[in-house]
Amino acid sequence: MSSKIIGRLLIFAVIAFLLFSLGKNLYQNWKINQEVALLKTEISDLRIANSKFSNDLLYYQSQSYQEKIARERFGLQKPGEEVVVIVPEARPTVVEEKTVDKSPNYLKWWHYFFGVDK
Repeated sequence: MSSKIIGRLLIFAVIAFLLFSLGKNLYQNWKINQEVALLKTEISDLRIANSKFSNDLLYYQSQSYQEKIARERFGLQKPGEEVVVIVPEARPTVVEEKTVDKSPNYLKWWHYFFGVDK
């Protein structure tokens, strides 16, 4: 009878080991799939950024950008062009005067708590 119990325990241990191994492999497979999905989204984002940078590079190497920078930074102009500089109007600044309450601090607190107006 004890050989039957030992045989059943052995079969149970083998089945438990196989189930544990299966669960472990399924979990590792799930983790790997999650990592693959994350890396695919990262690749997609990097491709979009690379495309944007390529377009920016083409723009910065273009003749129109070089002319724009020459005009803005160095004040250059094409022959026959006139430069017009628009100067904004100087607006007078208005200074507001604050009135300073010269009453003692205890009276200020009294008026604050008890709502007595001056």
